Amino acid sequence: MKMLAATHSFLLGAPQWSGLTLAVICFLVFLLLIGTLRSAVPSPLKWGLFGLKFLAVSLLGFFLLDPQLVSGRAKPGENIVVLLADDSASMTIRTAENPSRTRGHWAKETLYEHNAWLKQIEQQFDLRRFRFSDRLGRVDAFETLNFDGGASRLAAALNELHGLYRSQPLAAILLVSDGSSTDGLSEELEKLGVPVFPIVDAALDAPADIGLGTVTVSQTHFEDVPVTVQIPIHFSGLRPERVVVSLSLQDQDEAPENQLWEQTLPVSKENHLTARFQLKPRRRGILFYRVRVRDAAEADPFSSPSSSREATLANNERWFPVQRDSHVSRILYVGGRPNWEYKFLNRAVQSDPQVHLTGLIRIARKEAKFDFRGRAGESSNSLFRGFKSAADEETEDYSQPVLVRMNLQESSELSGGFPQNKQALYAYDAIILDDVESNFFTHDQLSLLDRFVSERGGGLLMLGGIHSFQNGKWDRTPVADALPVYLNRHAEHSGLEYTWELSREGWLEPWLRLRSTEADELKRLRERPPIAVVNPIPQIKPGARLLADIVADQGTRLPALVTQQYGQGRTAAILVGDFWRLAMEATPPGQADEAKSWRQIVRWLTGDVPQRLHVTTAQLAGAAPVVTLIQTRVKDAEYLPDETRHVTVQVTQPDGSRVDMQAAPDLDEAGLYESRFFAHQPGRHVARVSLSGEQLPGTEFRDVAWVHEPATMEFQSPHWKQDQLAELAARTGGKLIPSSQLEQFAASLPARPMPVMETVSHPFWQSPWMLLGVILLLVSEWGLRRWKGLP
Repeated sequence: MKMLAATHSFLLGAPQWSGLTLAVICFLVFLLLIGTLRSAVPSPLKWGLFGLKFLAVSLLGFFLLDPQLVSGRAKPGENIVVLLADDSASMTIRTAENPSRTRGHWAKETLYEHNAWLKQIEQQFDLRRFRFSDRLGRVDAFETLNFDGGASRLAAALNELHGLYRSQPLAAILLVSDGSSTDGLSEELEKLGVPVFPIVDAALDAPADIGLGTVTVSQTHFEDVPVTVQIPIHFSGLRPERVVVSLSLQDQDEAPENQLWEQTLPVSKENHLTARFQLKPRRRGILFYRVRVRDAAEADPFSSPSSSREATLANNERWFPVQRDSHVSRILYVGGRPNWEYKFLNRAVQSDPQVHLTGLIRIARKEAKFDFRGRAGESSNSLFRGFKSAADEETEDYSQPVLVRMNLQESSELSGGFPQNKQALYAYDAIILDDVESNFFTHDQLSLLDRFVSERGGGLLMLGGIHSFQNGKWDRTPVADALPVYLNRHAEHSGLEYTWELSREGWLEPWLRLRSTEADELKRLRERPPIAVVNPIPQIKPGARLLADIVADQGTRLPALVTQQYGQGRTAAILVGDFWRLAMEATPPGQADEAKSWRQIVRWLTGDVPQRLHVTTAQLAGAAPVVTLIQTRVKDAEYLPDETRHVTVQVTQPDGSRVDMQAAPDLDEAGLYESRFFAHQPGRHVARVSLSGEQLPGTEFRDVAWVHEPATMEFQSPHWKQDQLAELAARTGGKLIPSSQLEQFAASLPARPMPVMETVSHPFWQSPWMLLGVILLLVSEWGLRRWKGLP
């Protein structure tokens, strides 16, 4: 509703008499002027007497016109004033001047029903009382405020008030709050059209405080430190000398010695510092951790919060989940011949429960159909003689290569050799090609390999050898585009022995390092046995990353390890043919550094490979109650979006109760299903997402976790946010009102622009001061004549 400004104007109440009044005044002035001219009194005196009589006559004539001063003011009882009080938990923060007094105490004292300023506003306006925290609500009296709301949704409360009184004469909003707004101040506040008057008090700032920021959890592919936790700590007011940061695992399945980590950190002159923890969880799945920070000078403020010197302990503690994926990555190893590489690779990953390595190894090449070397009338390969009394259809003949399948999940797996369709190949997460030429595959299988990386998002690793890269004639195949090196360019290499060196980018990749310090890593690399078999490729592709070199005795440098992103997946090339020599030097063989290196390379290769069922969560900003958006992306066996499934979400709440929901398909993205969970309980939540229909490996269910902590944003900064309140007032046309000036403000409020105004007139003739002025002029004239002895 449009605000009407308070205006002041002047008008005549009897304008119809203006002509006659002017004529009478002119006639009287004429007579006074003739008398003055005929008078023998000295000029200064006679003209002074004339001036006094002239003013008196003019005022009397002016009064005959009934002059009035007309002004507009708020019509009593017609305009609505909203008194909005903050009922959130941040109002329980103690004040700096008096730690036993909170902001809530000040708010109740300010809003006490019998305060004179409040009665004055209630007499002039239609006063409505509201409270807000995570939602807006009416109250009859502010003595009922509990200050236990989980959020300060100030912007939402103001917008809701605007919608509630859109068609009513809302004149002003008086705000009693600390300025904390967990949903931010929207740029649309200017559209309110209603001035907001925050009530402030300079004595309400908080004492010194230590708080935690947003905890960041990052997971890596190397096994020594798979999880890194970064905990930002900020300080307000006086800073302590040292702080103690403790991290505890709230999980009964872990051993007691792994349930608590603690650091004591010195505090510098900065207002913040960061604590870092490196964790190695012993099991997969979802783990919940709790982090706490305290002043090292205090014993245990959490057991006795009242003894703490901080403004609040609500921001000294946080929970967060660590989700270690339980998915088992499947890797297909394709070898062109039996070699040591597969032995040590297989031995290395056997200790990793998250990796399953399946081998397809050729032990004999196919031969011409006319070249029979068996007994008379025998077409089957003699390598299988003695295993069965009679050859069957599974026994390879001389026209086919002899393949050995190893570590199968099903007996029929790879029964036809390398997969020939998407569904069979896409069941794997990564492919390793070792010393195998391109002619081993059909053209369709080569195209399928290319799409496996670019479309499915799988990983592809080619190992060096005499039948790899150029020697394997891979340069004219679809796979050549996926590899990170140029296969049509050759380099001369005359060195007999090469050493392995990490490049500048390689030092930045933790999955390539096996030691905690650079000096130790350099020592390890120098002690590695020399490399003799290399694939001399001089140039890598644009966008590829050179992570390691091989350097000859005379200084020749060639790429050794190159990676690149290709489509949705990643590829890598290890241009070394005797990588196994590194494992042979270990004691026992294959069980030391190189086994660990293989595991980390495999983890990197499969680390970001998309799965058929992928679940993410996000909290929707500004929602009340807090809404967690659960997004589920489903793909079919060929990794195309699957829109035929029914997705069920079961959320386990902190108290153990379960809520079942059905996810709805998204209208804009194929294969995306969304569900919204309204959090009513603070604490840890776990959601299990399940699919209906055919259950193939990897699509049974997925678990995802989050922690609902309403106090996280509420106590992010304990300081009284007067600057934010001032910005709010300026953007809405209001101003800050000190609590000591509330009575003056209440008296001046009716004169401000209002939706409903009334006109008030003040006649001049009713003013005793105006009549007194006329009398004073006439008495002055009479007294002046008598003083001079004039008649």
